Amino acid sequence: MDLISVVVPVYKVEKYLARCVESIQKQTYQNLEIILVDDGSPDQCGELCDNYAKKDPRIRVIHKENGGLSDARNVGIEAFSGEYLVFVDSDDWLDRDMIELLYRVSGMCGADITECSYRNIYTGKIKEETRCTGEIIEGNYVTALEGMLDWKYFKPVAWNKLYKRKVLGDIRYPKGKVHEDEFTTYKYFYQTDKVAYVDVSKYNYDRTREDSITGKKFSEKNLDACWAFRERVDFFYEHQISELYEKMNNIYCWYVLDSLRKCREYGIQGEKVEKLLDMIRKDIIFFEGKPVNRDYLDEFRRIAGEKS
Repeated sequence: MDLISVVVPVYKVEKYLARCVESIQKQTYQNLEIILVDDGSPDQCGELCDNYAKKDPRIRVIHKENGGLSDARNVGIEAFSGEYLVFVDSDDWLDRDMIELLYRVSGMCGADITECSYRNIYTGKIKEETRCTGEIIEGNYVTALEGMLDWKYFKPVAWNKLYKRKVLGDIRYPKGKVHEDEFTTYKYFYQTDKVAYVDVSKYNYDRTREDSITGKKFSEKNLDACWAFRERVDFFYEHQISELYEKMNNIYCWYVLDSLRKCREYGIQGEKVEKLLDMIRKDIIFFEGKPVNRDYLDEFRRIAGEKS
């Protein structure tokens, strides 16, 4: 059996760490390397990680200065030894057979990235992300990218996937950004010859934490996703993914307009807002003659005119 590495960034999750780590230890697929990256956590997480490593020889602990989620994942990428890699966020947990299922489907389909669905865990309720039909979807990188843009099947999140080592290459997560996987996952998809998705939930995504990124109210930091989407626009043109130009352009424009609406709603002002306004002024020129909803460009012009 191939060695599969599991990278877990750890920061201020004393309450959740046992649930996460033990769900990995108890996987039905046992040939694992479990890398716990203590991202300078100020609580007892570092000590808890060391205690796990003393009891399970599959566990390695890396202690580092705090650099954020992206930096911790990147450290794990540099350190892993397996033929495959799985990311798990330390406040989430896995069903016992998630890794075995992804590995089996990967082998069956010859996939470089294999993905499953997930459950959203809220206080008092659980919401399945998809219908969980059990269907297996196979395709190439265009299949994955289109599914990602439609928020259907393939998702931009890092953690519900089994990656073959070769797709990681020199692609790393952007340090200091939120929505870090929006900057990154599509590049991994592009590196694949074959992808596979199995429509069953095997990953448990904890949305109950108020101090998590997803639990917080919209802030100026969330504007990072606008630049992630803008980078995708350029990436699709540079790599001539022409069948997705219009869809990517429209998603980007809609997201920018929605983000500016939220900034107005919450009274958010600042350097990132000004930079975003500068970007849409340039986009008015960039998108001329390109496939995009003209209503979005008209709205860009209106906003640019108001702020000029």
